[in-house]
Amino acid sequence: MQILSVTLTNFKTHRDRHFEFQPGTNAICGENGAGKSSILEAIAWTLFNYQGSYRQEDLIRNGSSSAQVRIAFVSSRDGRTYDVQRSTGKGYVLFDPQLNQRLPYTHYKEDVAPWLRQHLGVPPGTDLSQLFANTIGVPQGTFTVDFLLSPEKRKPIFDTVLKVEEYRAVFTQTNGLRKYAEAQSQRLKDLIAQYEERLESWEGLQTRHQAMQQAIAQAETQLQQLQTQLQQLQTQRQQLQAQQAQLQQVQQQLQTLMNQAEAQRQRQQMLDQARTRSQQALTLCQTHQPAHDAFRAAEAQLQVLAQQQQQQKALLTQQQQQQKALTQRQDDLTRFQLQLEQFEQTEVELQGLAAAVQQQQQLEAQQQQVTQQQQALAQVRLQQQQATAQQQNLIQEIDQIDQKIQQLQALSPAVEPIPEWEQQRDRVQRQLSRIAAAQQFAADLETLLASGQQQQQDYQQQVSVALQQLEALPAEGASAAAVIESVRSVIATGQRLTQASLNGIQEILQDLTGQVDQARLNQQLTDLQTRLQQGYRQRAELSTLADRQAQRSQRSQQQRQLETELAELAQTLTAEPELKAQQAELSQSLQQLNNPQGRSRLLQDQLKQQPKVRQQYSQMQKTQTDLEQRLKALEIELQAFATLDAEVQQQQQHRQTHQAGYLLYIQNQQTAEQLPQNEADFQGAIATLTQLQTQIDALQNRHQTLSDGFDPQALAQLEQQCSELKSQADQLSGGLPQQRQLEQELASQIAALQATAEKRDQAQADLKQRDRTKRFINFARKVYKTAGPRITERYVQNVSREADRLFRDLLNRPNVALTWTRDYEIIVQEGEHRRRFVNLSGGEQMCAALAVRLALLKVLADIDVAFFDEPTTNMDRQRRESLAEAIGRIRAFKQLFVISHDDTFEKVTENVIIVERDGDA
Repeated sequence: MQILSVTLTNFKTHRDRHFEFQPGTNAICGENGAGKSSILEAIAWTLFNYQGSYRQEDLIRNGSSSAQVRIAFVSSRDGRTYDVQRSTGKGYVLFDPQLNQRLPYTHYKEDVAPWLRQHLGVPPGTDLSQLFANTIGVPQGTFTVDFLLSPEKRKPIFDTVLKVEEYRAVFTQTNGLRKYAEAQSQRLKDLIAQYEERLESWEGLQTRHQAMQQAIAQAETQLQQLQTQLQQLQTQRQQLQAQQAQLQQVQQQLQTLMNQAEAQRQRQQMLDQARTRSQQALTLCQTHQPAHDAFRAAEAQLQVLAQQQQQQKALLTQQQQQQKALTQRQDDLTRFQLQLEQFEQTEVELQGLAAAVQQQQQLEAQQQQVTQQQQALAQVRLQQQQATAQQQNLIQEIDQIDQKIQQLQALSPAVEPIPEWEQQRDRVQRQLSRIAAAQQFAADLETLLASGQQQQQDYQQQVSVALQQLEALPAEGASAAAVIESVRSVIATGQRLTQASLNGIQEILQDLTGQVDQARLNQQLTDLQTRLQQGYRQRAELSTLADRQAQRSQRSQQQRQLETELAELAQTLTAEPELKAQQAELSQSLQQLNNPQGRSRLLQDQLKQQPKVRQQYSQMQKTQTDLEQRLKALEIELQAFATLDAEVQQQQQHRQTHQAGYLLYIQNQQTAEQLPQNEADFQGAIATLTQLQTQIDALQNRHQTLSDGFDPQALAQLEQQCSELKSQADQLSGGLPQQRQLEQELASQIAALQATAEKRDQAQADLKQRDRTKRFINFARKVYKTAGPRITERYVQNVSREADRLFRDLLNRPNVALTWTRDYEIIVQEGEHRRRFVNLSGGEQMCAALAVRLALLKVLADIDVAFFDEPTTNMDRQRRESLAEAIGRIRAFKQLFVISHDDTFEKVTENVIIVERDGDA
């Protein structure tokens, strides 16, 4: 894999930055607070889903709503270039620039993480976040910490890296699979037992099925014989039934003809009565024929007179309408005449308004000029208000800036101790790195002190004995006493020197007690780091003092410009009272005129209607003349209907006189007209009755002949025999369906048992396969249980060999060897001497830790990219340069990223990325 570029948008301190990288060592340099580590954090967050202890909102630049990172890299899988983009708001976007299309992956766990593992070159299931934190990009200041821990604390860290627990986890997790396989085998065994239990009745069912098939065949043969006999008897019965039916048909026909003859006799009587009624009605019609004709003539004459009445009514309606229209036209003529008189008055009034209209126009022109001047002054007034508000805002901003400047200036005393705190932190870290050696030295001193104190006690006892022996010697004068006193003095001096040495060792032990107290040193380091973090934040705030002062100067200049602008605007507004007075005077003059221009315009609009009104007036006069002529014509036409009412009354009286005879004629007319038809129907009824009687005599003779050739007793005997045979056949045929159904049920049960037997055979085959699967699962679990320590051992050996080679490259010393033990401890051997990690110098510790971490990366993942964040922290210049040269000699990785705040790594690589502060950060 190779990272080509990183683009940051509103990520932490970066607003919009783009960085490009090359193969080999890429040195990312710049001052503190410029955002160097943010580049590494952006790569970790995007490619490895690692954001450390930061919350997501901590990644977003102040004042922005979201942060975005885009990384272009070359894939380890196919060697192609891809773009990975991640946003705090929208998530991941994967893009293939060669195909110019977006990849359909958006969900991290399901899509994005597996895709990243493939193209980064790490095994499936690898926790990318843990891989970055423990191997690829160890956080600043913790590169050697893991190797300084005790074996118990080192174990969980590197067990996670080497995936030791995964094998045990697989062994534990597959226990459920083992139980499932055993349960499946047991389930098949239980199922086979159930199948065997069901198949116990198979032979008995087959015997019953064969017996049922034989019974069905016997019943079907007997049924066929009965049906043959029944068919013969039914043929004989059908012949007798045919004779019986023929006799019954003749009887029915005879009865029908007799009924028809009786009905025809009754109809003949009714027709005779109707013929008599028609003759009587004809006599009445002949008697009242004159009255009927007179009534009809009066009716015809009244219809003619009714038409004349309709004509008279229409003429009267037209007369009323014409009279109404004439009245309306007279009203309209009067109204138009009044309008014409009003037009004449309007012309006179319009002539009188001409002078006032001209005066109004002059006053309105003056008023418009004054209004325009007032609007210009209103715009100036608005500018004055805006400038005043802007001036107040500037004053508030200047006050806020002054307060901020005072706050920042007050931070200077808090920032001054930072170098001293850094020295104290470095001293505590060195003490922590040498704590094991100090503890060993303290133990040696305690042993030496205890031994010295014991020897001093023994020495004092020996001195006391020697002095007593000397005092017991016989005195030989003053010289002997002097010798004894001299020996006493020498012994006392030796005791004081020995006690002074022991006191010195005890003081050293007391000093070392504080230096080997790891809890106290860790607390001191934590307190110092807390102070430094706060100091760094305050120093970052203090660095903005110059910007605040420049901002304050800029705001002061803007304030002076606004004061000048406000003075000019106030001078312009002095003319406003005079314009208001002019406006009031012009308004009063226009109000006194009472808008003559508007009244003149209204009068002119009214005069525009004068030609139209004159034309309508002329038309109305012509229409009135036409209406008067039409009324005279209608009066002449109505005179022709003067005697119409008398004629109508005369015809109504004539009709009333002949109405009684007319009604009798109408009542009997229809009956009289039916006389010819009634006579013909009466004669036809007599002929029909004679014909029916002839047919009845013929049928009676035929009925007698049929009765003599029919035997009812023989038919009854055949009916009984057919019934008995049919009962026997029905009994057999009724039992056959049940027998067939039982036979089918038995066949279904036998088929089901056959299927059960096949299932049993298949279950037995499946059981053999399940048993093989269960044995394989147990074997696999045993392999996983024993393979974890072996594979881990192999991993440690491979990492140790790779780290040994890298360590020699880093130190450029071929006579050194590095071993990474099974309990994850680093042992360095140089010649015949073996040293543990805690006994190495700071530079050697950094190189050894670097070699092991790079070896882990090389062995466990196909990633040839590594990141180092301030690896030279707490090193002097010589050690920094040595480490830089060592990292520059690494050739096993295509790309290394080193973050540094000094120029140490600029000398060992041409790929230098200078990171500067954003101007508006």
